[in-house]
Amino acid sequence: MNKAFIIIIFSLIFLSCNSKDDFIENVYVNEIIDLSLPQNSNIINNGSHIFIEGGVEGIIIYHSIGNEYKVYDRNCSYEPSLNCASIDSVNSGIAFCGCCPSAFSIFSSGEAINAPALLPLKQYNWSLENSIMRIYN
Repeated sequence: MNKAFIIIIFSLIFLSCNSKDDFIENVYVNEIIDLSLPQNSNIINNGSHIFIEGGVEGIIIYHSIGNEYKVYDRNCSYEPSLNCASIDSVNSGIAFCGCCPSAFSIFSSGEAINAPALLPLKQYNWSLENSIMRIYN
């Protein structure tokens, strides 16, 4: 009976592991964004955000405090290989996946604050010179 129990436990652990395709891809990112353009005017105020193209599923730029920004990939960290695994809305510094009930705090470091996601959103580096933002990895 002990052996059967151990085999069942190991089987459950093995079968519950993510497939080799369930990770956020590493893609080359080198985006240049002019924050002074009218289409980017929503990012002017603290606590605001915009979605831009790039990364795996798109990029979220969140205006934190002052001249601080947070930049994340929109690919949800829970089953990221699904076609629908993308952040589709942001409200009060919380990003929501359109595919599952996962939520992420983009005000701080993109950490998962609602299951089933456990991992944070992928974060990108950025630099700002005048109104030109460069997003890169």
